[in-house]
Amino acid sequence: MRMLLSCLVGLLVFCLPTLLKAELVDRVVAVVNDEPVTLSELNEEGRDFFRQIIAKAPADQLEAALDKARREVLSSLINKKITAQKAKELGITVADQEVDEAVNSIMTRNNVSAPVFKKDLEAMGSTEENYRRTIRDQILRSKLLNQEVRTKVVITDEKARAYYDAHYTGKKVTQGYNILQMGFSWKKTGDGALEAAKTNARQRAEQAREQAVNNGNFRELAKSYSDLPSAAEGGDIGVIKEDEMAPYMRQTILAMQPGEISPLVETDSGYQFFKLLATEQGGVAPYEAVQEEIRELLYQEETEKYYEKWVKDLRKQYYIKELL
Repeated sequence: MRMLLSCLVGLLVFCLPTLLKAELVDRVVAVVNDEPVTLSELNEEGRDFFRQIIAKAPADQLEAALDKARREVLSSLINKKITAQKAKELGITVADQEVDEAVNSIMTRNNVSAPVFKKDLEAMGSTEENYRRTIRDQILRSKLLNQEVRTKVVITDEKARAYYDAHYTGKKVTQGYNILQMGFSWKKTGDGALEAAKTNARQRAEQAREQAVNNGNFRELAKSYSDLPSAAEGGDIGVIKEDEMAPYMRQTILAMQPGEISPLVETDSGYQFFKLLATEQGGVAPYEAVQEEIRELLYQEETEKYYEKWVKDLRKQYYIKELL
């Protein structure tokens, strides 16, 4: 449930009343125009963040660390309120059907049924209602970005080629192979269930590989579909030496040229495929093989910068009062 974990953000922290100073009576901690931000919202949004601080911060620094964390989370919540209000002002909405489709897509990618999905949420202390609200917020933000931010971001071919020169041709691999990967796992269960899980994993792998081969952004596809830990980094496992590779990886990688995407490879627990970016022999992926990934990477970076500026400008226009 990697995608599920990455989407879950925020649960109540009243189970830690002393450390987090939770109060029996909810109160307003900020106002954005005429809309309040409550203490319960703050605690819900920052629960995991606060727990990490409680687990790691020295006792004599805990209160200061928590106070700083609360203010950071409050600032994020205010930004959410601002973007939601702006979306309403622009008439941007999210239909229930859009949320249903997004949730169903996540369940399909992770090969889980609705009952199992709900149990997984409950095991993590969340609810279907909270999860759907998170998905709705993400869809709304994406729509707003598309309308207000992304249309203003342009990545020229000159920028993309400059990035390629700096990060590919200008950054030689001296030892090993620079590799991207995707993996699709199955759970080891009974014979009948195992075969079904294998079939599902192979189908997901084939679909992702087909998109990657057809000029898809390998890194973004890995983030969305891969079951491996490297998915968080866009499938990038860095530079791997030949003697560090598993036999199935070594056999596959040594037969590839930079820029190529490998066939599916079956492992003990799933299916994998790779994209070779560069080799110790001096080869690098041609610009045409990575240009879409480069453009998407630069586009995401520029969009985030523009978004931050856009929200900062909106903050100046809106009435905001923090009461924490």
